Amino acid sequence: MVTSALYKLPTRLTAKSLTATKSLMATKSLMATKSLMALLLFMFAGSALAATFTATVDRTVIAPYETVELTLRTDKSTDLEPDLSALNQDFEVVTTRQSRQIRIVNGQTESWLDWVVTLAPKREGRLVIPALKLGSLSSEPIRIQVQKGSSVAGNNVSPVFMRTEVDNEFVYVQQQVVLTLRVFYRVNLYDDSRLSPLNIDGAIVQQLGDTRKYETIIDGKRYGVLELKFTIHPQKTGPMKIPELVFNGTMAERNDPFGSMFSLSSGKPVVARSAEIILNVQPQPASYSGRAWLPASDLSLSESWSQDLNDEVHVGDAITRTITVEADGLTSAQLPTIPKPRLQNANIYPDQSKTEDTPTDTGIIGKRIDAVAIIPTQPGEMTLPALRYSWFDVTSNEEKVAELPARTIRVLPAANAAAIPALPAATPSDKARADTQTANCSPPEVMKTNPTAIGNPYFWPFLTGLFALLWLISTSLWLLARRQRIPVVTDTVQEDRQLQSEADAFKLFREGCEQRNINEVKLALTIWCQSLFSEQDLSTVERCLAKLGSTELLTLFQQMDAAVYSPDKGDVPFPDILRECEKLRNQHLKQTKKNDSLPGLYPTD
Repeated sequence: MVTSALYKLPTRLTAKSLTATKSLMATKSLMATKSLMALLLFMFAGSALAATFTATVDRTVIAPYETVELTLRTDKSTDLEPDLSALNQDFEVVTTRQSRQIRIVNGQTESWLDWVVTLAPKREGRLVIPALKLGSLSSEPIRIQVQKGSSVAGNNVSPVFMRTEVDNEFVYVQQQVVLTLRVFYRVNLYDDSRLSPLNIDGAIVQQLGDTRKYETIIDGKRYGVLELKFTIHPQKTGPMKIPELVFNGTMAERNDPFGSMFSLSSGKPVVARSAEIILNVQPQPASYSGRAWLPASDLSLSESWSQDLNDEVHVGDAITRTITVEADGLTSAQLPTIPKPRLQNANIYPDQSKTEDTPTDTGIIGKRIDAVAIIPTQPGEMTLPALRYSWFDVTSNEEKVAELPARTIRVLPAANAAAIPALPAATPSDKARADTQTANCSPPEVMKTNPTAIGNPYFWPFLTGLFALLWLISTSLWLLARRQRIPVVTDTVQEDRQLQSEADAFKLFREGCEQRNINEVKLALTIWCQSLFSEQDLSTVERCLAKLGSTELLTLFQQMDAAVYSPDKGDVPFPDILRECEKLRNQHLKQTKKNDSLPGLYPTD
């Protein structure tokens, strides 16, 4: 019994010990769970308290035509986007980009998310970038000062900005205005820079040469400069706005030591805008008496001849007179045709006109060359009247006249007419005397003679006149067939500016396409369309494309506009543009010819 009691006692003690142990373990597990939950709640609460959303700008003082870069940053991992609608009141959102960055310092990881917003102010004065929302987070407002001339000094100078200027804001209609645009930059830019095209309604715009590159110093800082020049010829009076131009580029990040050769993804977009300029376009002065309105800085007339007029000029000789008009500040398309002289004792045959535009730093120099062949028909003095070319000097604001003085040419009879004099008629006594001398003389030496030398002395002048008459008849018939489309050349310059012939205008357009000159193509398109449709209002590329009504041509010109300011113009579809315009031209001319055709000589019922 004792043994049995001693055996069962330890059994009961062990069961109690196990129960106590389980209870203690459960208590400890509950305490650990509560501690873990508290730690997690503390961590989440700490994370929520640490989440931030901040707003900063690259500068607080800008010019009205410049942009400011707003950076919104959060260290919260989120798929939300900030609400930018509050910016629309005072700013225009130009571009927006997003970047995520991670940094590890001493084993600790930091990450944040940035939204970089480029803003353009809508007005001058003190503007406020309001508090912006990202979910439940909010940024602080920022004050911006927008004032003229604010970016030319101090630390607020943007790394990329633009300046535009004109040589004259008060001009006459059709007078040349030279616009100079400069892009200043002090960062490395990639080669994808783009400048919005310059389109002005009611004006003809042409770029002067290629883009110039050089360097300058502003407030002790070295800037690279991209300079472009344009000529603007207003075609209507009143205020004319030169719109702002937008420059878009990509600059290399400072932590990219290789610039634009590697890592395009590390580039940072930059935007700059130019200021608007208002031109005050005045009408032609009422006191101007010229037949054609030619506002220029300088205009000159010159002539040359195919031979020296001091030499002998005979009836039937063809001499060519070439007259050149050169105008500083006018395009060749603005220069009217040189009037053809009227001579009673000579035939006049005009040659095809030539035009040329030479770009310079001060603008366009237009040149027109007209030549005529003069064939005298009678001997005596032939007088060419003086040629007067009225123009308006925009420098001195007065009307001037370029003049070629009258010229008198002494015309001699045809050269062959006096070469062989007429012989007197032979008498019977002379004949008998000649026969006696012949009998007493030895046989004469046989000489070879040219049959044409003893021909009629008027043979060559007659032949020349015949060919000239046939040429005149064929030319008259050709002009008669096209009388509805070709203006008659008179001795005076017409009141309105004459349109260039359609064939010459399209030839200039073709040459521009073949030379792959974008600006020449755009200018030649307006001149060609004005001649094709006989409408001077077609002074812009947009109006011409709308008039032609070709969706394919519109798309091709949009592709060309994208490469206007690119150094590589190999992708411009010049052949396709020329081919489409040739098709449209043939269709229009065919329709015009059909409308202008005359009824048959023998109509049938």
